[in-house]
Amino acid sequence: MAFIAVHDGLTGLHNRTFLTDHFDTLIKGAHRRRERLAVVQLDLDRFKQINDTLGHAAGDYVLVVTAQRMRDSCRASDLCARLGGDEFVMILNGAGSTEDINMLARRILAHINEPIVFQGTTILPGASGGIAVYPIDADNAQDLLVHADLALYSAKKLGGGNFSFFSEELRRELDYRKQLEHDIKVAISERAFQVYFQPQVSLTDGTISGIEALVRWNHHERGMISPGEFIPVAEKCGFMPEIGRIVIGKAINEAAEWNRAGIAFGRLAVNVSGTELREHDFDAFLFETLEKAGLPPQKLSLEIVESVILDDEKTGIAAKLRHIRAAGIHLELDDFGTGYASLSHVNPNEIDRLKIDRRFVQNIHENGDNSKIVRAITELARGLGISIVAEGAETEAELDSLMAIGCDQVQGYSIAFPMPQDKALEWLTARMPKKAKLRVLQGSLA
Repeated sequence: MAFIAVHDGLTGLHNRTFLTDHFDTLIKGAHRRRERLAVVQLDLDRFKQINDTLGHAAGDYVLVVTAQRMRDSCRASDLCARLGGDEFVMILNGAGSTEDINMLARRILAHINEPIVFQGTTILPGASGGIAVYPIDADNAQDLLVHADLALYSAKKLGGGNFSFFSEELRRELDYRKQLEHDIKVAISERAFQVYFQPQVSLTDGTISGIEALVRWNHHERGMISPGEFIPVAEKCGFMPEIGRIVIGKAINEAAEWNRAGIAFGRLAVNVSGTELREHDFDAFLFETLEKAGLPPQKLSLEIVESVILDDEKTGIAAKLRHIRAAGIHLELDDFGTGYASLSHVNPNEIDRLKIDRRFVQNIHENGDNSKIVRAITELARGLGISIVAEGAETEAELDSLMAIGCDQVQGYSIAFPMPQDKALEWLTARMPKKAKLRVLQGSLA
């Protein structure tokens, strides 16, 4: 029992509990000996892909082999631990100079990155590492782990398969991230996140088939902050479920107003992550929000990425999606073609619409491969009775190519930029029949 309490059940490495209990002792020892101590945080670049394509048995095998390779690379005085998932930590005592640590890290990473053969299939795990050094980068366990994690993030941004040291530049980035975390918390408490809307239209007859709700944040000091900047921080801190509920609530309320006014918008599409779907009451929240706003479930569509429908049944996501769809809410597979879903998951019993990722749409008129991919997806969807929309169409040439292929449902800058709710209302109203517009105008004056 004592062994189980401080060791990871799968890999046999020390676990987070042991690391937390013993890290300070290691730091005190390094201080007493006036030595450096290196913290190397590791994770596997392609672990999710391995799980999704080869299954969890393959993923577990890769974790076990990775752990053994870490042991092989360590001395008796070093500590190896698994934090969870594909996250590992190595604490190297008596680390020596920066060059010594550099050479050691390269050797460790090269060993971990060697191919792994599982049931005849060769797997390339692709590990990345982040390094923080005591006492240069921090003098306590918590900060060393945070700094090593930030260095790991830096290594992954550079493409993975390598390692990075913590630096003053990363320290400034850490300070900024801490401030951003604080500001996100404040924005959540004030419900300050805004919803912008981007229409989806038919090129054949100009009808509006849908409108996607997109989160935006107008910071009180910095102005508009790109979702690409704040969403990764929010995801890492676990804030996305709260942000998602704010966006979903505001979007549904706005769509309900349009629906009552007789304004055609097709179907409202909102993005939902696996993290949100794992929340036990997500479906209840969704149904309650629709009921309070007065929006029929058939007017709502959830956009999910491919990895969500591949999630193991044990998470409860698959059953929850079936429950949601049974209520009349539509499901869309977002960024189709970029994930790892098998065709068995792309069927009208699970999915109502496919969204072709923008990377296949951009320059489709010049890129023969993209044209073939979009044509194949379009024909697949048509054969299965699933509707399809191409996102990211930005030029007339791209629209012409999509029309020629037979994909006439589009979304992108060539149609409309994402708009705040007042501009979206103007855009939608301008495309209504004259009689309908008069009725809306009279209703607003009454």
